[in-house]
Formats: sequence, structure tokens, C-alpha cells
Amino acid sequence: MPENLSALSGRKGLDNNLFEKLVEGAKESGTPAPELLRDLAEEFLIGKAVTYGSASFYDFLKPDHQGKKVHLCNGSACLLANSQEDVLQKLKNEFKDEEIGHMCCLGRCYENSSFQLNGQNYSGNDIDNLSNLISEAKEYDVNYLLNSSLPRPVLTAHQLTIEQYKLFFEKINEKGADWALDEIKASNIRGRGGAGFPMGFKFESAKNTAAEQKYIVCNADEGDPGAFSDRYLLEEQPLSVLFGMLTAGIIVGATRGVLYIRGAYAKV
Repeated sequence: MPENLSALSGRKGLDNNLFEKLVEGAKESGTPAPELLRDLAEEFLIGKAVTYGSASFYDFLKPDHQGKKVHLCNGSACLLANSQEDVLQKLKNEFKDEEIGHMCCLGRCYENSSFQLNGQNYSGNDIDNLSNLISEAKEYDVNYLLNSSLPRPVLTAHQLTIEQYKLFFEKINEKGADWALDEIKASNIRGRGGAGFPMGFKFESAKNTAAEQKYIVCNADEGDPGAFSDRYLLEEQPLSVLFGMLTAGIIVGATRGVLYIRGAYAKV
């Protein structure tokens, strides 16, 4: 994830940015050194508290992350399942106490017993195969328990091809932002958060707000307990996410987009 953010910032012309330097500085020990935070504060003309705050905000950059080789999930779903004490004891058979860190959340809420090793997230019965996981890489397994009572699938619907998305995109460009907004309002589609906020109202408000520069920000952090649907979209249907951002950009008049991906989703 950090490398993905760095690549995106580079595309925007931000070749010299604070976040990328923090990530690079943390690669060797797991956290940026105090001397680096001081030097970055001077370079970017900001306070030392800002560089420290930026680094300590993220699990994978925190000072507590130094020297960690494996991370135990402390997300709400895992804790409520009472699975993590058993996972921790089994991790201690292979790692020293100071080598075991914590991370929230790994997006394995559907089966718990989650931990991260070598940038890979594991859960379920994987902890019983820990010795083999340490010695050899396990092929990444996309395993979801997604059920729906709807008459037709929505989240797990068959993914469109890139050519089909292209046709939709060309149609939006041809008919214009007002047409696309009217279609969204007529569909009564709502946000996927708990509030279920009408998307058409949100887009129309942003469209009617004057600004020299507008951005589309896709929040894929997914920190709600028991939520892993965004992870499914990002891994299995990324074109849907990007198409949604492009459509939103056309409607509101934004020329730049930012996709925020959480550090715990290592394979996104």
C-alpha cells in the first residue's frame, strides 16, 4: 500500500513528498528514526510535531512497529470472537515478544484468528500451519463468505470488461455531466456507509460549488468492525471503483482523484 500511494503521488507531480520519505525511512527498521523526522521537518518547513504525528498515525510507521516481524489483528471482530489470545500464544512459539506487533484491522472479519506475516494476511486455520508459512510463501487465496438475500447479486455481480466500461464512459462523455447526474438521482442510489446518504444529492452539491480545483477522494480505509466489502471490490472489481471515481469526476468537475487504501490491505 505505501508504494501504491507513492506511485500515485508521483503521477500527480509530487515527486518530493513527506509521506513517501516517511515510508522509505521506515523500511529498514520499521519506523522512521527521530533524526529523520527532525530533518524532514526542516526540509518541509513544518514543525517536528507534524512529522511525528504523520508517522505515528499509521500502524506501519509507528515507533512501536520497530523490529516487528509479525502482526496480530486487534480489530473488533477478532477480539469479540475471542480468537486472538490463542493466535498470540502460537505466534510466541515462533517469535520473540518484541517481534510481535498489532494491526487493526486485517479485513478477515468473516473467519477471525487474523495475523499478518511478511506482508500477507492470514486467518482461520492458517495459524495452525505457522511453521510452513514462515518457511515458504503461501499462494494468496481470495476467500469470501458473501451471501445476499437480494433477488439479484449486486456486490458480487459479474464484472464488466474494460471494453464495456469504455462504452459506458464514452456515453457519459457524449451525453454530459447533467445527464449522468440525472441518471444517478433517478436510480436513488445511496452511499454504502451506515447513513445511506443519497449519492445524487452529494454529487449535485459538489457540482454546484464553485472551486478552481476539485478532487474525487475514494475512502477505501474500511475501518468499520466486521466490514470487508471494500476489500472485495478493490481486489476483485477494481475497474468498478475506478469507473465510479471517473464518473463522479465528470459530474462534479473534478480533474484529480485520490484513492486511499489502508496499510493493512497489503495485497491491494
